[in-house]
Amino acid sequence: MVYVITGGPGFGKTTLINCLSALNYSVGREAARELLFASGRENEPDKAFHIPEDFERKIAMDRLHFLLATAPDSTAFADRGLPDQIAYSWFKKKNPSSFIVEMVKNNKYAPFVFITPPWQEIYRMDQIRKENFEEALAIHDQIVRAYLKYGYKIVNLPLVNPGSRVQFILNFLGI
Repeated sequence: MVYVITGGPGFGKTTLINCLSALNYSVGREAARELLFASGRENEPDKAFHIPEDFERKIAMDRLHFLLATAPDSTAFADRGLPDQIAYSWFKKKNPSSFIVEMVKNNKYAPFVFITPPWQEIYRMDQIRKENFEEALAIHDQIVRAYLKYGYKIVNLPLVNPGSRVQFILNFLGI
């Protein structure tokens, strides 16, 4: 079963995924960030948001591949999930594509989604993450809205160090 760890950009998701990976859990990396790094865009700040036309589809397929490749009786964690793509469309004031809406409707994660709440003390912009803190908050709100719309139960993570956050997740899941 794949549990999603999500929330606004810069609120600690990837750090948690890295910690869970170090504990030998299967993890799905942040597909959008990985694709931008793979394309070399992290070194071209002016081009970082010149997104290829098939970007949405590539991200969705990467997320779907991880979801489908995970055995139902195992425990895995994903850095974002398909509903995040709905949220980013809403944030950009666009209607989500019919492709991504169908992907979200037809492919389900574990019912509980772990949310990294806004945490200004750890927030940092970088070459890929261009949003300021206020924009990150707006994205966060759309992410929560998207997961609730598609029937997921939100579990807000405490504002504590990464090790304690990981322990919270594992305790919540009883593992």
